Amino acid sequence: MNSLWAFVLIAAAAAIFVFLIAPALLIFYSVFHRKKAIPFEKYNQKKYQNHYYIPYLGRIAEARDFIRQYPVKKVWAKSRDGLRLYGEYYDNGSRRTAILFHGIGAEIYTNLSSQARFLYKNGFNVLLACHRGHVPSEGGWTTIGLREQYDVRDWALWAEQNGAEDVLLYGVSMGGASIALASDKLGGTNVRAMVVDSGFYSVYEQMRRDARKMHIPRIMLPAQWILAKLFLRVDLKTCTADSLKNSSVPVLFIHGTEDETVECRWSKVNFDACSAPKKLLIVDGAPHTLSLLSDEKTVSEALTGFINEYFK
Repeated sequence: MNSLWAFVLIAAAAAIFVFLIAPALLIFYSVFHRKKAIPFEKYNQKKYQNHYYIPYLGRIAEARDFIRQYPVKKVWAKSRDGLRLYGEYYDNGSRRTAILFHGIGAEIYTNLSSQARFLYKNGFNVLLACHRGHVPSEGGWTTIGLREQYDVRDWALWAEQNGAEDVLLYGVSMGGASIALASDKLGGTNVRAMVVDSGFYSVYEQMRRDARKMHIPRIMLPAQWILAKLFLRVDLKTCTADSLKNSSVPVLFIHGTEDETVECRWSKVNFDACSAPKKLLIVDGAPHTLSLLSDEKTVSEALTGFINEYFK
């Protein structure tokens, strides 16, 4: 009888490991482990033929070629926990600096060239910041905004130390969520305003949506929450709205109605929660992070008006 119970316990433990623990660890590793972005040139490969970037590749290339015609300085900032964070800086001879933050796993020029071009043309120095846990910045793990929010402040201080009297933060997707989370922690910096483009509400809610799309069992979601608590010391349920409601930094929220990655409603939730001066631009037909290229006239006008209001 004892041997039977032992067999049952071993079988149960094996089943738990095979069907719960191992898949949960695999998902955790794939989501949070260090990222190496897809190079822009590889989007022409057949396996990416259905990617939502494809119709915009030519215009992304034009914007990338524009900004890269100017001299670039490769720079490093030190995070509060000692990581070296990489950035590419375009000095426009201005007292105004725009710091741009990319989405998870994204290459900075693929994700941010159109915004960099617009801001450079409008008189900003442009800094393309590479998140922790993304090559070539240091860090073995990404926390999808939860630790990155403190890096936002570190980059703002770097810009100030390098001559910026007025700083604009501009983030897309995870980058947008990172600056939204940082919005109540920017006191004592020269940050005058921020643009949150296609930002999500919380890592947990975003993973819930992704799990539904990928038909991942619901039990994997609390497992990720526990693993993140144990190994990364972050709470995936931390939400951007809690920071925004305590912020005084003016925000322009941008989101496309055809965003199939982050639900458009989250920008509306963040907008409603924000206590700072704020504006919301919903761009009809725009995919994830591509509002500026999808409707350049509308978004450019909104950005110009926003910038002129807070950067004299």
